[in-house]
Amino acid sequence: VEALTRTWQLIQTVDYERDAKLQVLKKLLSEDLKGQKVIVFTYYRDTARYLYKELACEHGREFREKAGNPIIRRMDSSASPSERAKLIESFAPLSNNKPAVANTDKEVDILISTDVLSEGQNLQDCGVLVNYDLHWNPTRMVQRAGRIDRIGSEFPVLWVYNMFPDEGLERLLRLVESLSRKINDIDRSGFL
Repeated sequence: VEALTRTWQLIQTVDYERDAKLQVLKKLLSEDLKGQKVIVFTYYRDTARYLYKELACEHGREFREKAGNPIIRRMDSSASPSERAKLIESFAPLSNNKPAVANTDKEVDILISTDVLSEGQNLQDCGVLVNYDLHWNPTRMVQRAGRIDRIGSEFPVLWVYNMFPDEGLERLLRLVESLSRKINDIDRSGFL
């Protein structure tokens, strides 16, 4: 209990300015992807909320100015089905038969979402996907990409960015190694 309490106390003092992964995401969104519609996927609801807080709320003011003041929204399991539908229409209005929303202040530029954004959603107004964290199941990562890789996309090339854990964490978890092995197994079997 004492070790968990101490760990919890340390986590509470994490400084967003020292969060290297967050800073890489901010740089990517405000430089290379500036002005583009982007969906950012994360596995955990708490991570989605953290990213939203750091990008769209008070701490994100400087980032938003550099990024061209994008409209940023978040979707996770707390959203009701009707809220989800409205958010999807705001993020991809053309693909969801809501052209009046396109190019207005109601259109969402950056959507931060967990995997609650399920299969069957038409998000092909977007040509860029960022996996903020890697899902342990490669099929789930393909399904994420499938939200934008759909018939009717006007993008000749779709971009998927994967944010890898830092080297120390990767040595400990071997997530990338495990994921790469799973992808190779799927490729050899011909199921993906």
